[in-house]
Amino acid sequence: MNEYEINNFINKLKRHSNTHKYDYGHSLVIAGSKYMPGAGILCCLGAMHAGIGLVTYAVKKSFFYQSCMMAKPEILFCVYKTVDDIFNYIKKRKVSSIVIGPGLKVSKDNKNFIIKIISSLNIPIILDASGISCFNNDVKSIMNNINVKGRVILTPHCGEFAKLLNIDVNLLKHLNNKKSIIKNFVVSNNILCILKGSQTIVADYSNIYINNTGTPAMATAGSGDVLSGAISAFVNYTIDIFEATKFAVFIHGLAGEWTEYIKGTVGILASDVAANISLIIHQLMYNQKLINEIHSNIKQHYL
Repeated sequence: MNEYEINNFINKLKRHSNTHKYDYGHSLVIAGSKYMPGAGILCCLGAMHAGIGLVTYAVKKSFFYQSCMMAKPEILFCVYKTVDDIFNYIKKRKVSSIVIGPGLKVSKDNKNFIIKIISSLNIPIILDASGISCFNNDVKSIMNNINVKGRVILTPHCGEFAKLLNIDVNLLKHLNNKKSIIKNFVVSNNILCILKGSQTIVADYSNIYINNTGTPAMATAGSGDVLSGAISAFVNYTIDIFEATKFAVFIHGLAGEWTEYIKGTVGILASDVAANISLIIHQLMYNQKLINEIHSNIKQHYL
């Protein structure tokens, strides 16, 4: 990532006078379950700290109260029963991006629910975690039902990606293999995909980016949920979905490095990383030298 690219994107994140919250997007997070309500909360935190104007957590009644108890007061809620409830909320509340999957129960019903959403909408949709696992060994059900392929973003880690494509996860151990497999996948299906890991890869039909920010301290529950939330915010700041996704990965990694710099390697929480996303954006706007120094120190530590 060069200085020009960074400055160009960061300038897009700057706020302007005479604007209101809907100018900065409304993200709908369809996530969580009775035993994993926190996944959606972490996703919402990622979106908020990345600059979304509003974020709504769509939940089932069975875990609504649990979710409320752990939520930040800025998070809105939508309690839904059917996909029509989701569609009505999107239209009524001007939803501009969606995350589906963190903490969601893997089931046939949810698979059909997701198909109805991706086949009906043309706003950016981030498909993550259980939202991907619902389609294990059946990637065609995603590809054959996407309404606008350039608007859907898949965010698997290597294990999820291997199950989705029904391939041996060991094929994804080496960077060159990962690059080849993911590039073939995105070109064949005309979709944007993030393959998460120590060197996260972002690829679409005509672009590929290998990320070099981040730290092993981020290997903790909820890190991916935070990233998906950040993506759902950034897609509201640029028409270039690849650019938004690439910078979400880049800045999420820097937020993890900053968190390790302050708190150490052990015991970092995903919510700590989420809280530092806004700080990283501020530093990239006004003090990139400090960010570069911390990044170099962290990377040196792991050589």
